[in-house]
Amino acid sequence: MSISKDMKQITKGIAVLLLSLATTGEIFSQDFIRVNQVGYMANAPKFAQIGSLNAYRFDLKDAKTEEIVFKGSLPEGKRWNQSREVTQFADFSAFQTPGRYFVEVNGERSHPFVIGTNHIYKEFATWTIKAYYQWRASTPIESRYATFKGIDFAREMGHPDEEVFIHSSASGESRKTESVISSPKGWYDAGDYNKYVVNAGITLHQLFLAYEMFPNYFHNLDLNIPESENSLPDLLDEIKWETDWLFTMQDPTDGGVYHKLTTKKFCDISVQPVNDKQDRFVVEKSTSAALCFAAVMAMASRVFKAHDEPYANAALDAARKAWDWAEKNPERFYNNPSDIKTGTYGDNNFSDEFFWAASELLITTGEKKYYQKLDFFRQFETPRWNACNSLALMSMIWHLNELPDFVDTQLIHRKFFTLAELIYNRYKYSPGRLSLKFFIWGCNGEIATNGAILGLAYTISQDPKYRDAMSSQFDYLLGMNPTDYCFVSGFGTKFPKHLHDRRSFSDDIKEPLPGYLCGGANPNQTSDCGRNNYPSLAPARCYLDEDCSYSTNEIAINWNAPLVLLTTLIINSYE
Repeated sequence: MSISKDMKQITKGIAVLLLSLATTGEIFSQDFIRVNQVGYMANAPKFAQIGSLNAYRFDLKDAKTEEIVFKGSLPEGKRWNQSREVTQFADFSAFQTPGRYFVEVNGERSHPFVIGTNHIYKEFATWTIKAYYQWRASTPIESRYATFKGIDFAREMGHPDEEVFIHSSASGESRKTESVISSPKGWYDAGDYNKYVVNAGITLHQLFLAYEMFPNYFHNLDLNIPESENSLPDLLDEIKWETDWLFTMQDPTDGGVYHKLTTKKFCDISVQPVNDKQDRFVVEKSTSAALCFAAVMAMASRVFKAHDEPYANAALDAARKAWDWAEKNPERFYNNPSDIKTGTYGDNNFSDEFFWAASELLITTGEKKYYQKLDFFRQFETPRWNACNSLALMSMIWHLNELPDFVDTQLIHRKFFTLAELIYNRYKYSPGRLSLKFFIWGCNGEIATNGAILGLAYTISQDPKYRDAMSSQFDYLLGMNPTDYCFVSGFGTKFPKHLHDRRSFSDDIKEPLPGYLCGGANPNQTSDCGRNNYPSLAPARCYLDEDCSYSTNEIAINWNAPLVLLTTLIINSYE
């Protein structure tokens, strides 16, 4: 179904106006009962979040007949300061009969949901990965691969990137200012059309780790993408679209890596990829880009080795060269040149990138020189693109039994499970059953990452407490949260419709591009749409489903990747 851009703007204006008129103080959600709207696996924990009802009992009812199939008592509520509510949780884990149901409390009903086997997540798992196909640059997106629930999201090719200019900041002896290189493929980074090496790093780590943990699962997962008929697992085909581009971002003369491929400024949100005709540039090299590149190319080498040995060898060679360049240039900080106005991905501390890159090269090569670069006396927290110490732990704990004898594996084990316990305790003592420390920009990505770390801890230890905590993070993202949104577009009953994304806004299609995890509640940048237009300033409910809300409703490759890993862990933990 299509609507004009003018109608989109009018609809948006009416919605924002109504919010403005209504918001004289604090608007509390009238959706008191929140559930995982995609559904629950029969043998998994099953909870519904109850907000501000102060009730004593709940009923689970068949969605068709409305007959009560399960009854339960509610624990005493706890004040959750992040949502400014008294929160209770209805536990119906003991009920395992497949079907379609809803939870009812004091006459209030939840959205309907299903209980079933892990197949209930098949479409969800597929499209959260196919989000990357839709993110592809330099190729048309075809109807036969991009039709979701009868809606065709095909689009024309944009940004071939076969003629990309060397920016003056990146000029060198062999590549002068305004000279041209070819740098096609790769994924658009977020809601814009640029391609950033640093953010590709953490993204590829999560996707590679998902494959390393569950190769058989991915061998059998058909994504229906253009490469599905070849012998490579579809996830690796999709990853390769990004790593093919990354190869082009390395200067072959010295091994340094350009920080990003970008236009000088963002195009308007109403512009489709095919219509963005601005010149595109690679900008100066940076230490962070080189190290993120080295880390993921080391991962690419070991993952692709069984499928394409020449490609794997080329990846390892590129990783070594990038590492050597970074050692010679340990403080090449990136700041936007004065004429570049796009995302910076700047950093002023590269110790975590050195730690991560060294760990991946150690795992892949077994060489002691990389182990000698690892200093474990550092802080380990939920990883972000600019704080990636824990990515190293995640990789090393999974490959622990493969590491050389000179590695202190007990230290790695202890460090990883200290991190897992930190995240678990945040969940355990949160009235919202959430592992998050603060609601910030992109917090949904952090929640997914925390869930993945908990799932990794469960897979290694088989301690069910980690699995239960992982499930709670997954349920939060799919609707068991104070906003009552399933935060993944196209899934559940209530999901984001107005993503801050140029492709989705400008495509004349009413529905959003499917499979994307939006950034989530964030009380810190409400000026984007105007503070009074947000339905609540309570941190856990400060979310606005409008395209102006880049602070809560943008999407990004590094947020979808941990969701892919988390979903894979959920599916494979409850078989």
